[in-house]
Amino acid sequence: MQIEGLKVKDYIKTEGTGDQLLAVGTSGIKDDNKANNNKELRALSVDNAFYDNKGKMIDEEFVKDMNEASALGMSTVNAVKNVERTWDEEATAKTREDGHDPMDMEPETLVTVVDEIKMNLAKAGADISKMGGLSKAEIEAMSGSISQAVEMTNGLGDTLPVEAQAYLVKNELEPTITNIYNATYSAPANPVAEETEEDIIGLLEKLGDKLDSLIEEIESEQSESAQRPMSPAELKEMVATMMKQDVPVTKEHLEYMAQLSEYEKPEEANIVNAISDIIAEGKEPQDAYLIPGYSLMDQAKKTFAEVMGMDVNQLPTITAQRQLTEIQLTMTVEATFTMMKNGISVNTNDLSDLLDKLKLQETNLLQILMKAENKEATNSNVNLFKEVMNNMAEIQSAPAAVFGRFSNIGMETFSYVHQVSVSVTAEYSRMEMTYEAVGTEVRADLGDNINKAFRNVDDILDDLNIEVSEASQKAVRVLAYNEMEITTESVTSMKASTELVARTFKSMTPAVVAEMIKRGNNPLDMTMNELKEIAENIKAETGSTSDEEGFAKFLWKAQHSGDITEEERDAFVGVYRLLHQVEKSDGAAIGALISQGTEVTLRNLMTAVRSSKHTGRDYEINDKFGSLDEMVVKDLSITEQIEKVFLTNRCRDAKEAMTPAKMHQVGQEEILDMNPDEFATTMEQTTSEAEAQAEVQYNEYITSQLKQAMSSSANVENILQQFNIPNSANMISAVQALMQDSNTVIKDLYGRAAKQQDMDIQDLIDLAYQRFSDACHTPEEMAEAEEALGTLAENVMKKMIEMEDVRTIDMDSMKLVVQQSKAIREMANSGETYHIPIMVADEAGNMNLRIVRGSGESGLIKMALYLQSTGTISTTFRYEAGEVKANVECESAQTREMFATQAPMIANTMQQETGFSFSFSFTRVEGVSVTDVYNWQLGNFQVEEKRDNEIQTEALYGIARGYIKVMSEMFM
Repeated sequence: MQIEGLKVKDYIKTEGTGDQLLAVGTSGIKDDNKANNNKELRALSVDNAFYDNKGKMIDEEFVKDMNEASALGMSTVNAVKNVERTWDEEATAKTREDGHDPMDMEPETLVTVVDEIKMNLAKAGADISKMGGLSKAEIEAMSGSISQAVEMTNGLGDTLPVEAQAYLVKNELEPTITNIYNATYSAPANPVAEETEEDIIGLLEKLGDKLDSLIEEIESEQSESAQRPMSPAELKEMVATMMKQDVPVTKEHLEYMAQLSEYEKPEEANIVNAISDIIAEGKEPQDAYLIPGYSLMDQAKKTFAEVMGMDVNQLPTITAQRQLTEIQLTMTVEATFTMMKNGISVNTNDLSDLLDKLKLQETNLLQILMKAENKEATNSNVNLFKEVMNNMAEIQSAPAAVFGRFSNIGMETFSYVHQVSVSVTAEYSRMEMTYEAVGTEVRADLGDNINKAFRNVDDILDDLNIEVSEASQKAVRVLAYNEMEITTESVTSMKASTELVARTFKSMTPAVVAEMIKRGNNPLDMTMNELKEIAENIKAETGSTSDEEGFAKFLWKAQHSGDITEEERDAFVGVYRLLHQVEKSDGAAIGALISQGTEVTLRNLMTAVRSSKHTGRDYEINDKFGSLDEMVVKDLSITEQIEKVFLTNRCRDAKEAMTPAKMHQVGQEEILDMNPDEFATTMEQTTSEAEAQAEVQYNEYITSQLKQAMSSSANVENILQQFNIPNSANMISAVQALMQDSNTVIKDLYGRAAKQQDMDIQDLIDLAYQRFSDACHTPEEMAEAEEALGTLAENVMKKMIEMEDVRTIDMDSMKLVVQQSKAIREMANSGETYHIPIMVADEAGNMNLRIVRGSGESGLIKMALYLQSTGTISTTFRYEAGEVKANVECESAQTREMFATQAPMIANTMQQETGFSFSFSFTRVEGVSVTDVYNWQLGNFQVEEKRDNEIQTEALYGIARGYIKVMSEMFM
């Protein structure tokens, strides 16, 4: 519903009785019951619009609407606008860091993710002022509404003429860029006659105590908020000015007029901040406020400061004190802003209500993130997510000595590990001992003490013939904390235990934990081994941390760094592929090297992986570089098996931490001589300005793709809505590409598949065409055929990581194909619209098929194909009680003639397949398009959504099957 402006109150009563409120103006008496038909003036008070000055709710219907709106979140249109305007590379970076892929998220979720990230960062004390902001350079480079808003401010004076002030107050217009600009150039001059001056003076004297009382009230309020509080004389002079300008005198008008009289044009930096704040609300740049205190962000900051300034000791009850303490720990400016943006009132006078709303705000954010496919998130799932994330944080902050409390931590449940961690933390706290934590680097303030206390660690490792590394040093320290025996076996086992927990928690990003719970898994009940395996599998499959996304990012950085030579690029990509293959084989090559007593360096691993491709033989690797002799792999001891698992996990760590810039800084030869643990440690600890810049540039690249997709056409939006396709950037791009050229998905997919499988593309497409022909009996069978197409796309994408000479452009095009296959599956499932691969005269193409059900025994079928050799062919079948009328529209006259000459064959084939009688018409139509299948104008045809009419299904799919056979006989 439309939010009305705040009703003016506390009028100066000069006439009237009872409840009638009157206001003084030189033009007469203003009746406040008159509706305000101008702009809303909700910012004259920071109170929410549906509360009066006493905190009493005044519009229950409005409250109900707002509560429903906040539960549903902002509209898709507003969410898309928010993404287009405020999303930046920092939002992309934070979203990807949490394991989400912003390209695969719908606008509402994108906005929610940023809100949640900002809340969490603010709680941690991070500076979030730049998130979603615009730099001066960015604004100067922009065109459209933002630059227009900035340009409008250039035309404003440093102060506001009194006529402009009066114009804003009389028309109840907020101090936005647009309104101040219009007031400056539109306000009429209002000269005051001499006799009117005398009337005003007389009227001021007549008001007497009433005016003094009003001024006294405003003066007391101003002393708290105004930059320069006005004296009673100045306020009285302001009343006179209002009367001269024909402005009705009310408390609110006088307050507003006083504010405007103090107006000074903000500096450009403050204008930029104001534009950023209003854009974050989902409004236009020119709606930015030029006076502080009016934007929701300003109101949120004021409310936040008010809450943080409360003294818990001044509250009357223990309950209130506890509530305030919890609010102060939970509340952030961003959380407050988000609530206000969604229309939720923030009443600091009711601590219980505020605490409930803060908790609800966090829950609402998580419910959006936890929403499974076609399912809403349950409260139990949301609570489980919060519990898992909190437990993980507590384990990571526990003393590292906790590892010594488990004989085999991999077999313990996550909840038990948490329970022991809390117990050990409490134990250290009671003894007031500082400690080295599980999940962090050794603190700087503990570093010297630890080095002194464990100065002989390296000697111990040398005596045990264990290579000195951070992992082995930490293992010795943990054993020492617990006064346990230090042996080769115990050090190796402890090293593996610490890596197991670290590796598990690295994989458990918020996105992975959410997905795990959506799939019905309860992390609390899993053993650490199970948790690690499931978390890593989900991480490899989904979001920004999937194998394909990780490889695409590494490739992009390798190709967009001017410091890296082509030779280095190929070598670095080769190392990435090596680690991927070792991980994929579960460390088989590492086991082979350990078995032979050969040093597990990346150089030797590369040789071992190549050796594994020679099936049917055993190989042996000696210490000479590159030489390969016969090898017989023997069984590994328990200690060797543990070492193999540890190094395999470190391969995964290295793959996630490595970047081309870091590798360039270390050097190619040095890297090849490292073992996986050394390489992972080096990559985790190496900092590089070039890498920091590359990361920013990559996030800018993803952000530009996201924004470009979000500015899609109305036609694309209609298709997304029609076929119930998620409104994500990936799906928008996929549908856009399908509309532009639906053949490309077939050419790219089957072309790459044929190359990978060493097959002829004709054979692959013929097999796929036959599969669709055989499946064309029911929607379920056709959906399965489309599912096979999607599976093929995903497998081709995965295989590309192992292929030579893959470039970013290849990965991008294949990612698009994968997304198109997902869109195609959605079209099949929700709209009985199918995409059938076809090959004609060595040209790969896509035949679109759509089935529309009518009432009873009726229906429509449209099949469309475009190839260079044939032009567009669009065929529409109208089925009605056993009779079929078909219209074949051809773009070229040659194709139309070919169909006309084949009419007997076509009719005969169709009749044999269906048993129906057919009448065909063949016409040439210029401009016919295959995309008409998506935006089909059905005219007066009555559509029936139900699919349970078996006779209708058999008839419609039989017609489509017959035409698939016709096309095969004509072209293939």
